[in-house]
Amino acid sequence: MSEHLTAGEIYRRYNEAENRKDSEGTGRYIAQDLYVEINGAPEVASAEADAIAMNELYACYPDYRREILEMIEAGDRVTVLWSMRGTPAPAVAGELGELDVRGVSVVTANGKVMTRASLFMESGALDAVLKRAQQG
Repeated sequence: MSEHLTAGEIYRRYNEAENRKDSEGTGRYIAQDLYVEINGAPEVASAEADAIAMNELYACYPDYRREILEMIEAGDRVTVLWSMRGTPAPAVAGELGELDVRGVSVVTANGKVMTRASLFMESGALDAVLKRAQQG
């Protein structure tokens, strides 16, 4: 029998892998058909799209980190207050500014992986990274 995890533990493990820039590790905690909204607009609709977006974020901000500030769990959901920080890589420093974003994520999980995530934030820097990831 596989381990049943709370939504908060899944998010914590995903975040730890993300801070290690471990795409394989983050992939263990997201559904293949993951659905993500940012400020109410659909952004990511698969584990593969999440990996592409995260790899672009790592390339643009090599020192990227996300800190969990607070978590509130309720059933199969967790609400997370977080902060993202990073310094742009020299190759994109003229295009992208410092990453200093606070936001809230509401994540639904099924005991193994995240199935849905809604992120709310001021997303100027992240919008630029997502656009770069979509352009390939």
